[in-house]
Amino acid sequence: MRRTTIIVAGLGILVAACGGSDGADPTLAPTTQDTPTATSPAPPTTSGEIVEAPELGGTNWLVTTYILPSGSLTNTWKTDVTIAFAADGTFSGSAGCNDYQGTWTVSGPYDEFTSGVRDANDGQTLALDDLTWTEVGCEDEAIMEQEGEILDHLQNAGRWVLIRDVFHLRDADGGFLFETEPA
Repeated sequence: MRRTTIIVAGLGILVAACGGSDGADPTLAPTTQDTPTATSPAPPTTSGEIVEAPELGGTNWLVTTYILPSGSLTNTWKTDVTIAFAADGTFSGSAGCNDYQGTWTVSGPYDEFTSGVRDANDGQTLALDDLTWTEVGCEDEAIMEQEGEILDHLQNAGRWVLIRDVFHLRDADGGFLFETEPA
């Protein structure tokens, strides 16, 4: 008999906590008729605050890791791969033994990476345009292959984000292309 009383009392507390039996779903957002009062909490706010984007112009980076066409990650091999963003909207760097250059622009809000979970909206839209490069033959075929992969990544750039002072280049869908460290 005592167990029944505890269960019934527990169900009574649960029904009261969920707002009674009026059929309202407590997990749904409040409607416009639900206005906060002095005794009820305000509806939750969204956590997507727009933050000021870090300054990209005037930064220099050394590529440390990039994705291969097979989808696996690799470190740069036997050479320094760099990228520098000038404040005038130009970028330049070394793909290994050949140099490249172009123009860069950013647009849209900057979605700061703070959740600990990466998503396609992290960072900001980045366009790398007018990409040109020298065509000196490298002595090592593996470096030539690496250069081709890096140049493809630059042509597929779509987003950038700083995560713990590391520059990440991503494609337009947020897919990883490469990451760097300050140079």
